[in-house]
Amino acid sequence: MAVLNMKDLPNLMHLRTLVRVADHRTLTKAARKMLRSPSVVHDGIGELEAQLGVSMFERVHGGWKITAEGQCVLARARRILAELAVLPTLLGQPPVTVHEQLYLLNARRLIAFIKLCRMRNMGKVASEMAVTQPAISSAIKAMEAGTDVKLFDRHGRGVQPTEIALAILPVIKKSINELHHIAQDLSALAGEVKGKVRIGALPLGRTRIIPQAIIQLLTAHPNVQIETFEANYEQLEADLRNGDLDLVFGALRLDDGRGLLNETLFEERLLIIARANHPLVGKKIPLQALSAAQWILPRAPSPARTMIDRSFAQHSIPAPLARVESGDMAVIRGLLATTDWLAIVSYHQFEMDLANGELTALDVQLPETNRQIGIITRVEALHPPAVAAMIEALKQQKP
Repeated sequence: MAVLNMKDLPNLMHLRTLVRVADHRTLTKAARKMLRSPSVVHDGIGELEAQLGVSMFERVHGGWKITAEGQCVLARARRILAELAVLPTLLGQPPVTVHEQLYLLNARRLIAFIKLCRMRNMGKVASEMAVTQPAISSAIKAMEAGTDVKLFDRHGRGVQPTEIALAILPVIKKSINELHHIAQDLSALAGEVKGKVRIGALPLGRTRIIPQAIIQLLTAHPNVQIETFEANYEQLEADLRNGDLDLVFGALRLDDGRGLLNETLFEERLLIIARANHPLVGKKIPLQALSAAQWILPRAPSPARTMIDRSFAQHSIPAPLARVESGDMAVIRGLLATTDWLAIVSYHQFEMDLANGELTALDVQLPETNRQIGIITRVEALHPPAVAAMIEALKQQKP
């Protein structure tokens, strides 16, 4: 199989043709449905096969039979078209099939739209895409003509995406991200797992669990690339929904029923930690005795902070007052090193510091602070092979 340059994304119009031929089994029927000549349909399939380096169909008696490689591409193509098919609803327009939304079946146009929403300057987008500024302007005009709405407000220093542009942006992002997965799917079918895995890393997994899973994955599949992204949960959740992340690992939130899947791997309880030679180390301490301590706490209103406040309240103890609010390990470690302050943290976030004796857990129970730790993905996501392998590696890490 020929190696596909990852920058050369499959042609969306050709993927549309693939779906039509697979559905109708003959070029003639597919061409009739698409209002195209059989020769145009034939050429579209041929160009897609040449680009991807695989055969999509075999000629058989009575029609065309899709190959294993064709089925692999077809599954992803259907997902891409299904993503784009929801745009009329978002635009408040009558429902149509994506096959009638031809203005969307241009990857370069969609990428220009995505980049302009982020960079908000046509000149910068043109430079990044190595095209002229008029080409970017033309792409956006085609998008606005197709959607029949204004997508950007122009001003002296650039452009500002409209509310409707930001509303359709996640759908377009997901479709382009799905498009990038096609080459990975084909490589895995040929026996090689490769591609990029994008992990949203919440704090507690960064010290050991995620690094060990990455090492395990890359040992088995050296041609995989890993990117980790560190941010607050809200940002990582938004990026996951957009398709900019493949998964998020960390403390799970309540399932809101809005398209995300939580998979619990283990549970943990929050700890109260201090420097190694803290005066309270080695002493049995009632929780009540700590209410007046100097505290470093998770930021409010994070789930961990809410859990801490609830734990104290359930025992009729005033909630601790935060001298410092932080989730940054380096900041917490630095503050504890030279003070008698206390911090409430995840064990997994500081397990190396606890193991080497630089920090220690106080002998005090913090009840009702058990929380579930695991993997967050999109519901019904069709994971590329490298992502599936990363998920399996995370599951194999011991808590």
